[in-house]
Amino acid sequence: MHRKYSNFLIISFIGVLVLGVYSYFNNDLKVSASSSGGDITSSLDASGGVPVSSTGDAKTAEDIAFLAKLIALKTIKIDTSIFNDQSFKLLVDNNIKLDPVPYGRTNPFSPADKVIANNKATISIKTNLTTLVSSKSAILNGSLEGASSNNVYFEYGTTDALGKTTPKIAPSMIGNYSTTVTGLLSKTTYFYRLTANINGVATSGDIMSFSTN
Repeated sequence: MHRKYSNFLIISFIGVLVLGVYSYFNNDLKVSASSSGGDITSSLDASGGVPVSSTGDAKTAEDIAFLAKLIALKTIKIDTSIFNDQSFKLLVDNNIKLDPVPYGRTNPFSPADKVIANNKATISIKTNLTTLVSSKSAILNGSLEGASSNNVYFEYGTTDALGKTTPKIAPSMIGNYSTTVTGLLSKTTYFYRLTANINGVATSGDIMSFSTN
């Protein structure tokens, strides 16, 4: 009997508390509506619509509408029928296995087992053998591969410090180059090389030599 009496008191206390909260919010709604110059009680219905007040604050109207919806809330229904749908039942975990690969690949966007060739051409500038050497002249030869240049020219002289240059050929594409030099001394050894100015940087081939007749 004592247990039943205690349960009755607890239920009664909860009921009084709920009625008190409802009464508090209900009176607060009426006071707020009256202070704004309108009657909100006629605009609140079971659908929990937002009251319209021509002079009320917009923020106050939003707060009142939110409280009204809370008061009108009776039950929350969760639709569990989606879990019985065949499409949901067919869903499975991802079973794709990704093989581990080393970090720091050259191209992270390429397939792990593929190597994309480097299409950057290698610049090659060569000094070739002279032709038609006489006592006073000779033809200097060379080639440029892998890049075009602003200009190409030969450097030459009687020592490996060179010191003289032929007229510059500009603009210069890849290929073979030949220039005739005159005014040479007979029975003299000359040194020479091909030089190309590529993107503002002078790049030269190996120094070679020849001797006049």
